[in-house]
Amino acid sequence: MRAEADDEALMLAYGAGDVAAFQVLYGRHRGPLFRHLQRQLRDQALAEELFQDVWQRVITARERWRPDAKFSTWLYQIA
Repeated sequence: MRAEADDEALMLAYGAGDVAAFQVLYGRHRGPLFRHLQRQLRDQALAEELFQDVWQRVITARERWRPDAKFSTWLYQIA
């Protein structure tokens, strides 16, 4: 999966079994998501725990995810 692909295409590809698509999504969103959690929680340990929980939910939902909204909107809604 190409790094230029939009998030929605990457998530659909990941749902179809393309692990490289997940790696691109994770690389694209890990920093901003973690900083968001740190700002909201003001607790490093809790932010780290929730960061892992959010990505676990993404992994769990990969096969049934549909692009009803932007991927980033859905990701931050989970967070």
